[in-house]
Amino acid sequence: MEPHGTDPLTKPEPGRLSENFRIAVIGAGIAGLSCARMLAARGAKVTVFEQGRRPGGRATTLRTEFGNFDHGAQYFTVQSHAFERTVAQWLQAGVVKRWSGRIIALEGAATEDKTASATRYTGAAGMIAIAKHLSEGLDVRLDTRIGSVLHAGTRWSLLDETDRSPAPGGFDAMVLAMPSSQAAQLAGVPPTLVQHLRMVEWRPCWAGLLTLQVASGFDFAGAFVNDHAALSWVAREHDDSGTERWVLHATPDWTVTHLNMPSDDVASLLAQALAERFNFGFRPAYVAAHQWPHATPVRPLLERYLWDAKTRIGAVGDWCQGPRFEGAYLSGDALGASIVP
Repeated sequence: MEPHGTDPLTKPEPGRLSENFRIAVIGAGIAGLSCARMLAARGAKVTVFEQGRRPGGRATTLRTEFGNFDHGAQYFTVQSHAFERTVAQWLQAGVVKRWSGRIIALEGAATEDKTASATRYTGAAGMIAIAKHLSEGLDVRLDTRIGSVLHAGTRWSLLDETDRSPAPGGFDAMVLAMPSSQAAQLAGVPPTLVQHLRMVEWRPCWAGLLTLQVASGFDFAGAFVNDHAALSWVAREHDDSGTERWVLHATPDWTVTHLNMPSDDVASLLAQALAERFNFGFRPAYVAAHQWPHATPVRPLLERYLWDAKTRIGAVGDWCQGPRFEGAYLSGDALGASIVP
C-alpha cells in the first residue's frame, strides 16, 4: 500500500484514460462522487454504486411532509486554494450559496459570536444539491448494496447482498468511498488495504429533527453548544418555506450512551434538551431522529487517499487528512486524478 499525500496545488494535470477502462466506485457520498467525476472527465467508464436512496452521504437532505432537513452536514467551509476554485464554480452555477445566518458558541452564561470565524456555504436547495450536481452525467445506481468484491487476474467483480452481480463484465479498478470501518468489513478487500482502513476509529452521532408550530424567536441560525451533556450543535434550516425547522446534533458520549435506544425516544429526549438549554417551551409539529454510526473519524490518516497500484484498488473519504466536507471532496478528486491503468 502506497502513501499518498500529494499537494493538489502541485500535482500534474491528470492524463486521459481509455473509454474501455472500467472503474467501479462504491459509495455516492461527496468523496465517491468527486472521484467518479474526475475519472469520467479523464475519459474512463465509471459506475457508482450507492446503497441508499439518495446520493450525498452525510451531505444529503432528508425530505419529509413537514419540511426538508440537512440532518448530516448543514454547511461546509473552504481552507485550500484548490477547493476554493471548485466552490467558486459552484457559486457561479447556482449549486451553492453563502450561509449568512448568525452563528454562536455557548458555554454557561457566555455567548460568543462565531459568524465571522469562517465563510460558510450550503447547497442552494439543500446540501443534496451538491451531490446532484456532482452526479450529473454519471452512471449512479442507487439502492444497490455491495456485499463483496472479488479480484481475479486483472479484473474486479462485485456481488450484491443476494450474491448477484449488478455489473457483469467486471472492472479494471475499484474505489471504496465509504467510512473506513465499513470498507474494511467488505468481503474480498485485500488485507494490506484492510490494515490501513482499520487504523481509523469513528464516533457516532444522533441527529434530532424538529418542526416547530410557533417561531422560536432565536436570533441565531446555528449554535455550538459547549456546556450540555446531550447537545453539541443546533441549527435552523435555512430556506424561505415559512416553517421553522431545527437539526440537533448530540454529543458523541451521549450518543454512545443512547446508541440502542429507539429513535422516537431519542427524538423526544433531544427536543427536551433543546427546550431546557434555551429555556423555550414548545410543542413540535414533527419530531424524529436519525443515527449516523460513522459521523466523525478519530485520528484521520495522514494520506489524502489509499491506493494499491498492484491490484488497482483504493479508498477515499473524509477520514483521510481531515473530517470535513472539503477533505472528502479533495480525497476523491486526488485519487481520481492519479489512477492509471
